[in-house]
Amino acid sequence: MARSPTHQQEALELAITIFDSLPPAEKARQLANPEGEIGLAVAEFLNGNNRSANTSNLARLGLTAGQRVLEIGFGNGRAAADVLASSDKVQYAGIDISPTMVAEAVRFNAPSVAAGRATFHLGAADQMPFPDASFYAIFSSGVIHFWPDPDPSLRDLHRVLRPGGLSVHSCIDPRTAPPFALAEPGFHLRPAAEWDRLFRAAGFAEVAAEAVERDQLNSDGTPTKRYSVRVTARA
Repeated sequence: MARSPTHQQEALELAITIFDSLPPAEKARQLANPEGEIGLAVAEFLNGNNRSANTSNLARLGLTAGQRVLEIGFGNGRAAADVLASSDKVQYAGIDISPTMVAEAVRFNAPSVAAGRATFHLGAADQMPFPDASFYAIFSSGVIHFWPDPDPSLRDLHRVLRPGGLSVHSCIDPRTAPPFALAEPGFHLRPAAEWDRLFRAAGFAEVAAEAVERDQLNSDGTPTKRYSVRVTARA
């Protein structure tokens, strides 16, 4: 059952409190691979922080009836409902490295899973369990900056995307990165120009990488403006 706006706000405030209490290395670890009860809270924090990016990315995909869509790193699975509501008979698939997130996403989206409209898979982006040219569109928010060597994952994204299909990804821009987003705990931040080069090297024919100003939350819950990098790439 859907939560009321009041309960949603209370859940987000609690998630922010829990996230803010974590030391920097644990913040980074849980953001990369949310686990256990803390992971569920971190995923709620991420859901609030990534909502505008997901909305923008889905709008760019321009989904139409019957298309198959893949989300990389779906977290707690809240974006799946937006994908399924975007157009008639859209099919959603997601892949994530966290067993905690797979279980939570399946639980939250149980009716769509039962109806065969959504599937959630445990796995990594560099070895995805999907046939070639499986999807019309692929998207992610806050994922690709965790890849130390993006090339294997980008090539697998290109493999499962249909010719002419669209891929849209948002990640942290190093210019306004939060204090915990450091290389040592697992962040690999790159400017837009570097992402442009990496996507082209992986085989994408049309690539546009740009810096986008977004409203986000600090770990203490106060609003802030940060830049993210948005990469739009067509196979």
